[in-house]
Amino acid sequence: MNPKAYVNAAVNYCEGLLRLPSPKSYPVNLDIVLTKACNLRCTFCVSYGSLSGEHWMSFDLYERIAETLFPKACAVFICSGGEPFLYPRLRDALKLARRYKTRTTMTSNGMLMNRKAADWLVGDQSLHELCISFDGSRKETLERIRRGANYDLIFSNIERLTALKKRRKAEYPRLWFRFVIMKSNAHELPEMFEICSRLGLYKVVVKYLNVTNDIDFDESLYNHPALAAEVFAEARRRAAEHGVRAELPPLPGRDRSSRRCLNPWQFIQIDTDGFLRFCYNCWRQRIGNFRDGFTSVWRGEDYRRLRSTVDSDDPYYPYCSYCVVRNGYNCESSHFQKLHQEAYVISGLEKWQTPFNERIEENVLSLREVAKD
Repeated sequence: MNPKAYVNAAVNYCEGLLRLPSPKSYPVNLDIVLTKACNLRCTFCVSYGSLSGEHWMSFDLYERIAETLFPKACAVFICSGGEPFLYPRLRDALKLARRYKTRTTMTSNGMLMNRKAADWLVGDQSLHELCISFDGSRKETLERIRRGANYDLIFSNIERLTALKKRRKAEYPRLWFRFVIMKSNAHELPEMFEICSRLGLYKVVVKYLNVTNDIDFDESLYNHPALAAEVFAEARRRAAEHGVRAELPPLPGRDRSSRRCLNPWQFIQIDTDGFLRFCYNCWRQRIGNFRDGFTSVWRGEDYRRLRSTVDSDDPYYPYCSYCVVRNGYNCESSHFQKLHQEAYVISGLEKWQTPFNERIEENVLSLREVAKD
């Protein structure tokens, strides 16, 4: 990692703890939305439009972001929006991050990770962590939740990549599963660890379903704490048995919470059109654009107000009052995003707000755009 990133991270952490409203440091963790196009229509996914209607990040913008932020960043995530393997210059984007010695993590549904992609992923060694979103150990479950997915194809793609890494004695990318847990797939979580052991994945990261669309709220494990406790206990046992790491969230009702949010200091997400988000829970509300000068936005009035009030009873971003970081997983609002919908926007910043789109609508818009090219 670039030495500047270590220094920036240390200063950033101290400024966050001290709650300095205008930090000298730059964000440590970056999430770059390269594309909003996706080849699947997952049942729990709600998409969101870009303010200027751009569904693909121009590579020129990506290069400017890299030049400004990558030297001081510890990690670059390509995790939000659409399916990264649809981005035409994904390989170039990762190689550029490697040039800046920035650690990279990417989330994919695994469907498009074909032979050609596996070859350059192993050959370039520019992607450190590859997360495969996989929400069921059984074919019928995965394909029900991830509409359009092919269970056997994803397995085949993972097996090919793992075999290629082994044959070339390559370290990267390290593979792991992200499992969105809900009532209807919870009993399959313990089975994931044998699959990981067999396919060469080193961990399973479990996330609670956050109900955002028309899914029945009964699917949330917030309503089934005994089931969550039972499944998590068995998951830990199976993980130890197979030598695979299990990263599980706190149990509802047992989460001590009271964590201090550092997102306004440590994190930034940059959308396809350059607009900035300050955390993963501000889907509708942007807070300026990278093209307007990152430093002026990062240390500007809106960000200062956000940081100064993040712990208050009347935060500048109202949703901070209901956030899981502040309240833990014991609160219904941490599992049901339909609650407090008025809190997802900042009064006075209507020009930077965007509505939710249905995922199928976003896919059609995005793929129409790429068809023009």
